Amino acid sequence: MERILLSPLPVELDTESLMEKNHIPAESDLAEEFADLVEAAKKVLCPKAVLVRASEPVSFPLPGGSAPAWYYAMTVGREIDEDEDCDYPYLGDLVRQAALDGAMAYTQAYLREKCGMASVAFQNPGSAEDWADKLVNRDIALLTRAEEIGIRVDERGNMTPWYSTVGIFTEA
Repeated sequence: MERILLSPLPVELDTESLMEKNHIPAESDLAEEFADLVEAAKKVLCPKAVLVRASEPVSFPLPGGSAPAWYYAMTVGREIDEDEDCDYPYLGDLVRQAALDGAMAYTQAYLREKCGMASVAFQNPGSAEDWADKLVNRDIALLTRAEEIGIRVDERGNMTPWYSTVGIFTEA
């Protein structure tokens, strides 16, 4: 079973574009706090992903019509959660989401460039009506050995850190 560990993922956080995207006025007190948080997060951020080639049948349900090329587990945020300079509850969520988006974009580019996928799409449990079972989170986390990158999944399928995701990559 082919397995690829990507750690750390090279994710860029651009303060200006994040402020614009989140409608934070550049001349506000909030902008100063947000800029401080982004700078603190840049120092500790360490997004990670693990990919496992989908070469064998699995015992858990997949979304109808999907033929996975890779299973994935991805996480950001634990290091932000644990850093006292990043203790901004709502603003921290904005930064963690931006980092997770960047990690996903990098991983898709990696699959195109290094693994020959022409057009990469992803799905995670809950993204399709017929793939709503959160227990699949646990199954994919086990398959990818996601604990190696710090993802924990409880008996109900909830993951920590909260900015973690598992799923499949397919050809779009």
